Amino acid sequence: MKKHFTCIMCPIGCEIDVEIENGEVISIKGNKCIQGEKFVRQEVKSPMRVLTTTVRIENGEYAMLPVRTDRPIPKSLLFKAMEEISKIKVKAPVRMYQIIAKDILQTGANLVATRSMKKK
Repeated sequence: MKKHFTCIMCPIGCEIDVEIENGEVISIKGNKCIQGEKFVRQEVKSPMRVLTTTVRIENGEYAMLPVRTDRPIPKSLLFKAMEEISKIKVKAPVRMYQIIAKDILQTGANLVATRSMKKK
């Protein structure tokens, strides 16, 4: 089976063609660096993504606080993670990189603030 990927590891966005047999990568063509090869092998095995979103914040300068996971989580868990994150409400003040929720869905990834927010 042949698959086509656009690498997201750097701004180049290499167009990579992959041949897969029995779930194993047989050939990779089109990557301009080793990161592209790593990306494709991970995508074939188990796609991972950093989840970026917002949570509600009480008494903050704004109503929402931008957050992200501090490491990639399985792509298959993104919607389930969003369900859990939608229940979170934090109180200002918050500092950048503060952990908002630990070990999201037992993935080892923490949800962290991506900006500081003062109390209003």
